[in-house]
Amino acid sequence: MEGYGWAELGELVTSFGYGVLSALVPLVNAESYVVVSGLSSIGRAAPVVLGVALGQTLGKVLLFLGVRRGKQFPFIRRERARFRRGTAGPTRRRLSRAVAALLRLVGEKRWGLPIVLLAAVTGLPPLYAVALLAGATKMRLGWFAVAVLVGRTARFVLVARGVAVLHPG
Repeated sequence: MEGYGWAELGELVTSFGYGVLSALVPLVNAESYVVVSGLSSIGRAAPVVLGVALGQTLGKVLLFLGVRRGKQFPFIRRERARFRRGTAGPTRRRLSRAVAALLRLVGEKRWGLPIVLLAAVTGLPPLYAVALLAGATKMRLGWFAVAVLVGRTARFVLVARGVAVLHPG
C-alpha cells in the first residue's frame, strides 16, 4: 500500500460508514457517494470503492441476520399468526404469494447465489429485498456475504471508472 496515507485511511473509514448507512437506509445512495467522492477525491478511488463495498456488505449481512433471527420476535409471531388466520387483505395475500415465489428461487442452491450476485452488481432485483429474502432461506451467511462483497465491489469499480472518464486526473 505504498503511497497511501492518513487521507486515504480517512476516506476508507468514512466510505465504510456511508456504505453501512446506505445498505440499511434505502434513501441513502451509495452510488452517488462514489460519484461525488470520485469527482472531489483527494486521493485514489480504491479506498472509497473498498470502503463502500465493505460497508454495504456489513449492512446487508445485518439485514440478512435480522430476518433470520427476527422470526423469534413476538410481534413477528403475532403478524404471522394473523396472516394464517386469514385476516390479511387480498393485496397482502398477492404480495405474500409473490414473496413466496422469490423465496423459493433465492432458497434454491442453483439460483440463490446467482440472484444475490446479480442483485449486488445490477441492483435488479433490489439487493435490499434480496438480502431480506435470503435471510429467510437456508442460504449460508458466508456465501451470501462473499457474493454481496464481490458484486458490490464490481458495481462500485464500474461507477468509479465511469467517473474517472469524466474527471481525468
